[in-house]
Amino acid sequence: MPGGDVQGTVRLDAKLKGDVKAGAALFLVARRDTGGKGKGMLLAAKKVAVTGPAMFPLPYTLTQADVMMQGTQLNGVVTVTARVDNDGDALSKNPGDLTGAHGKGVPVGSKKVDLTLDTKL
Repeated sequence: MPGGDVQGTVRLDAKLKGDVKAGAALFLVARRDTGGKGKGMLLAAKKVAVTGPAMFPLPYTLTQADVMMQGTQLNGVVTVTARVDNDGDALSKNPGDLTGAHGKGVPVGSKKVDLTLDTKL
């Protein structure tokens, strides 16, 4: 089955506007949906430079070009999450980073997969 894309908008909870600084990185991640049974396999990720809170709401598209492992297809049902990472390192999750998730699995090809950055680590 060929890969597709997932589209939506990342919003920022108004109470966290002061926590978004230029120079941070926004990571958008699509994982295989496991139906709530832990983290699924990482399928696709995109890094976006953060310019400040005014960049939100931010439309996004995750496509086959964002797939992490060669030969993997962006298809099936996925969960989408976002994180503003203050040190720009995808592997770190530090106090002060902001996160948000769509909240449920969606089929690849879905539009309006919106999420809100609403949790501060």
